[in-house]
Amino acid sequence: RTPAEARAALAGLDGAEVDGRKLVVEYEDPGKASEVKGKGKGAVEAGKGKGAPAGKASGKGGIRRCFFHNVLYETTPGYLMGRFKQFGTVVALDLWKGPDGRSRGMGTVEYAHPAEARAAAEGLNWTDVDGRPMGVDLEDPSKSADAGALAVYAPMKGKGKSKDKGKGKG
Repeated sequence: RTPAEARAALAGLDGAEVDGRKLVVEYEDPGKASEVKGKGKGAVEAGKGKGAPAGKASGKGGIRRCFFHNVLYETTPGYLMGRFKQFGTVVALDLWKGPDGRSRGMGTVEYAHPAEARAAAEGLNWTDVDGRPMGVDLEDPSKSADAGALAVYAPMKGKGKSKDKGKGKG
């Protein structure tokens, strides 16, 4: 398509309402990494390369990932991306899905900077998304999979026989 058609679409569609939702239409920023949609469990990612592990701040600052929940199963990752992008550069958005492929109504969003994640958690927590209040919290490192909070198995010493010698009780 042509640049003139793009300008016309932007002018005509930005702010328009469709099915009770206000559309946000904007030019793609060539300075940002392109988004890759459809990876895994509803993920929408941007950028690649080396850096801090997902959700961790590179250097000082804190947590860059938010957990969101209470989202309608019909809400799309693209719509959520639009809401979360209002607070900063979204590195990845993962709308969790069950084994049947349906949304679980929750997921995570990772920002480029901890301040953006904090702003999103404050600005979006319990705001209306498709008629439901969406909860947004900063990721809790003590609950993350890589927190190392697994119990350690330590076998008990003994001969391996019970008092009833395997005969059962009555």
